Amino acid sequence: MSGAVSHDPVKVIFEPEGRSVLVLPGTPLIEAAGRAGIVLEAPCGGRGTCGKCKVEITQNAPPPGEADRRHLGREELRRGMRLACQTRVQKEMCVHVPVATRFFEHKILTDGKGRSVPLHPTVTKRFMKLPPPGLEDQRSDEDRLLGGLKQKGVTPHLGALRALPAALRQGDFEATAVCAEGRVLTIEAGDTTRWNYGMAFDIGTTTVVGFLIDLTTGRELAVAARANPQIPFGDDVVSRIRHASTHPEGLAQLQERIVQGLNEIIEDCCRQAGFGATHIYEVTVAGNTTMSHLFLGISPEFIAQAPYVCPLRRSINVWARDLGVRIHPHGLVHVLPNMAGFVGSDTTAVVLASGMHQSPERALAIDIGTNGELVVGNKDRLISCSTAAGPAFEGARIRFGMRAADGAIDKLVITYDVEYTVIGGTTPRGLCGTALIDLVAELLRVGAIDPTGRLLPPEETPERTPEAIRARLREGERGTEFVIVQGTEASAGGAMVLTQRDVREMQLAKGAIAAGAAILLKEFGVEPKDLGHILLAGAFGNFIRRSMARRIGLLPDVPTERILYIGNAAGAGARMALLSRKCKDEANRISDRTEYLELAGRADFQQEFTTAMMFPEG
Repeated sequence: MSGAVSHDPVKVIFEPEGRSVLVLPGTPLIEAAGRAGIVLEAPCGGRGTCGKCKVEITQNAPPPGEADRRHLGREELRRGMRLACQTRVQKEMCVHVPVATRFFEHKILTDGKGRSVPLHPTVTKRFMKLPPPGLEDQRSDEDRLLGGLKQKGVTPHLGALRALPAALRQGDFEATAVCAEGRVLTIEAGDTTRWNYGMAFDIGTTTVVGFLIDLTTGRELAVAARANPQIPFGDDVVSRIRHASTHPEGLAQLQERIVQGLNEIIEDCCRQAGFGATHIYEVTVAGNTTMSHLFLGISPEFIAQAPYVCPLRRSINVWARDLGVRIHPHGLVHVLPNMAGFVGSDTTAVVLASGMHQSPERALAIDIGTNGELVVGNKDRLISCSTAAGPAFEGARIRFGMRAADGAIDKLVITYDVEYTVIGGTTPRGLCGTALIDLVAELLRVGAIDPTGRLLPPEETPERTPEAIRARLREGERGTEFVIVQGTEASAGGAMVLTQRDVREMQLAKGAIAAGAAILLKEFGVEPKDLGHILLAGAFGNFIRRSMARRIGLLPDVPTERILYIGNAAGAGARMALLSRKCKDEANRISDRTEYLELAGRADFQQEFTTAMMFPEG
């Protein structure tokens, strides 16, 4: 019929690889790219708010939409540049994907500082030499097993009972019982006590890190990390909560993705160690509240709605097979306890690893990301809060912002001119969060930014501003901008700049963290000078320069030597829980006794936030 809508697949070719895919009309271009194996930057989860998924459509570019016009310049629109998340395929297309738009694996922090704990794992192995049955000893295999264990209250799991007859006879009644939580998980023929392993995971919004641990010696045998495979559904937890709650298969998709990521890490670690996953009997998991719920397949829908309540706070033990985690079929998964809707088990693990809950000294722990989780306290009291710092520190909403991947400027100083280092030693593609802090701090120091956050035009800069820096200040489309990298030196071919809007985004992010810290300290009844230490956790906190963070007012004003890096403390806490049952109990006590402060309900938060938006004088 004339005018009928075609439902025939449409071809899309992606350059420069020359990969082509067939998709149905109406398919989002970003989804078509994913099917071609090309993952695009989309920190906003495909809502068209970040402007990072820019592509150039060289054949059959559709008319630009509202989001395209908001994020792209006139010349870019004329050339066929569009946002892939907002463009739907209707006709055959040829699409060029710029380097700056592609998602690259970034630096993942695996090391973290945890306390040494005595080895006391949940899963233990017991080797037994049992008397064989006979006409004078017709006890059941189960009775024979329990007699050999000589422990009251131990119950064999059904899987253990199924394995029991064959295992006893294959080993001539020499067998190893794998026990945990008062249960026999399985029975293995012969003496297998030297093979007892576990995995500890830190599931972050952006990255997942796994550690393979020998539960007999406590030694770390391997470590592996991946970008969180849920990223195509959004870079932040709110985007993933939205996907889980608005798409019929959304929750199942997200759960399947994260389990797949864990299984890949398990496989990688086993390959490094040289044995199979069937000798792994326990997995411990720490993650933010949303990640923990998505991993368990529990809807996080109401975490993002006032009053921001999470379905699950306490720790939970689950059979690995029920989640699809590929370790021993009868292995256990232990998820550490959360604290509140936006303060998860990763923060519990940070407190556990740091030992701040046992110390008389008052400390402030900060994990900076899209959300900033903060805990202040000591052995007498713990208070936590979460601040919506926004994604500026992770590169989103910053014009040339990006994650800490190859091509990202990660450190920057101003001498007589701008000097910087680039991850991977390549041509710079963008600016990661640590360098953003460096740049703003240095521009404050030389007078190119004033305390209100205004980027000054060259004629308004003070005498102390170096001439080369003054020459980099220019009038842009939306006010003054600062040229970081000249067009001839940047991979995108055009100048890389810091805009006035970028500075405002930085102020919003650092203001939220600083205001949260100020209110926590006020609630605890201490001044910054009373803190013994500030503990910086997580990948971002581990790489920022303390002096620069203090200069912009991100951290409380304490001597630099009191600011300590504790690395991937969430991973360290998950390892401690794997190594010691007592640490699992300790984590539960930390969760139980930590007070949660909801900043949205504080009348003084807006005032503190407004003050914290300003940069410190001098």
